[in-house]
Amino acid sequence: MPPVGSGFPPVARGSPSLPPDVILGSKEIMQMSKQAGVTLIELLIVVVVVGILTSIAVPAYTDHIVKGKIAQGVSALSESKVRMEQVFNSERAYNCTVKFDPIFEGTPFDIAVSNCSATTFTMTATGKSANGMSGYTYTINQSGEKTSKTPSVSSAQACWLMSKGATSC
Repeated sequence: MPPVGSGFPPVARGSPSLPPDVILGSKEIMQMSKQAGVTLIELLIVVVVVGILTSIAVPAYTDHIVKGKIAQGVSALSESKVRMEQVFNSERAYNCTVKFDPIFEGTPFDIAVSNCSATTFTMTATGKSANGMSGYTYTINQSGEKTSKTPSVSSAQACWLMSKGATSC
């Protein structure tokens, strides 16, 4: 109880006529202040959850980007083979000096023709290191035989490896 003459009338604890900080004791005020903010433990839990989600999402996103770049390279290689076949159909010989259009310059692969004669050729798409595709090589010949080599596979495969475990034969 406040002393007589302190300006406060004698009021029972918890009375609604006084401000909360006067009515409540220090224990009640401490409990209220604990509820007002975020604790360090809660903040650490959020940081851990975000870290776990990031550790899952970033590799999946990176794999998705690589798959997209592989699809671009394989598409450019397939289109180049079609163009070689069109020349063969009209001239009855492959054009070994063919220069590929600038549309393939934007792809993450360099397209080149090798082992070329009037009746045979081998086309190769080699990954550009500037695009993070070094170590990726895809080939196709006049018969449609495909091979590929990726950083995760030590020897050339008789199919085009599009992603981990996915092939295009």
